[in-house]
Amino acid sequence: MPGEVNKEEQMTEQPTAEQPEVEATPTEEPEVPNAEVPNQEQDQLHSENAEKVCSQPQSLRAFVVGGSGEVGKQLVKQLAFNSDIKQITLIVRQPIKYDDYIDNRTVQKIVDFEKLEEHKDAFAEHDVGYCTLGTTRGRAGVDGFKRVDHDYVVTVAKMAKELGCKQFHLCSSKGANEKSTILYPKVKGQVEREITEMNFDKCFIYRPGLLLTKRSERRWGELIFTGILKPITFFFPTLISVPTESIAKAMLAVTIQPDKYENKATIFENKDIHKLADENK
Repeated sequence: MPGEVNKEEQMTEQPTAEQPEVEATPTEEPEVPNAEVPNQEQDQLHSENAEKVCSQPQSLRAFVVGGSGEVGKQLVKQLAFNSDIKQITLIVRQPIKYDDYIDNRTVQKIVDFEKLEEHKDAFAEHDVGYCTLGTTRGRAGVDGFKRVDHDYVVTVAKMAKELGCKQFHLCSSKGANEKSTILYPKVKGQVEREITEMNFDKCFIYRPGLLLTKRSERRWGELIFTGILKPITFFFPTLISVPTESIAKAMLAVTIQPDKYENKATIFENKDIHKLADENK
C-alpha cells in the first residue's frame, strides 16, 4: 500500500425512504408503496451518473519538467495518448524531437534553468505538474547534482504552487531519506519533504528502484549494477527495479483518479508503481 500522511476516513450514510401511512376503506384495499423501490432507483441513477462522469474527458492541462529523460519521455508518450489531457507543456532547456505521437496539444517552452523564476509564464494555467528531472553525481559532480536534483526541482514546485497548480507529481528514488549519510538519498529525501510542505491539493511522490530502459546515453555504473542484479530482477521483478514505462503509466493512472487517495501527500514505493502499472495496462 502507498505510504500516506494524515489519513482521514470519510463515511457517507445512505438515506432511507419512509413507508407512508395509508388508511384502508371497506370497499377497496389500499396499495401500499414498496419502500425499497425509491432507494433502488436512486442507487441505479447514482451508478449511471458515476459512469457518465468517469467516461467524460477531464480536459486537464499538464506541464512536464524533465521530458528529455528516460522517465520523462515515457510520460510524455502516455499523456499524448490520453484523451483526459487537454494540453501538454514541455518545459525544456532546448527543443526536443519526439516521435509522431506528439500532436497539436503539445507545446514546448524553452527556459533557462538557472533563471527559472524569470519564466513563470511557462508554469501558469496548469492543473497538473510533473517533475522527472534528475542527474547523477558522476555526471554533474556534487554541486551540479545538488543544483539539478534539489534547487531546480524545488523551484519548479514553488512556482507551480504559486500559480495555482492543484496536483504535483515528483519522480524521486527508492531509499530517499533526508537523514541518510549518503548524498543521493539524502538530497532526494530533502526534496520530498520540502515539496510536501508546500501543501498542494494533491502531492504524489514516486520512489522507483533501478530504472530498466534503453538509455540514449551509457551509464556504466547502472549497466554493471543491472548485470549483477539480473537474476534477482528476473525472479523478483518488483523488488528493486522497474521499467520506465511502468512509472509513466502509474503517474498517469494517479493523475486521472487523484481522489482515490484521501491524503494531500501520497508516496508510492517501487512495488506500488508496479501494481499501478499492471492495473492500468
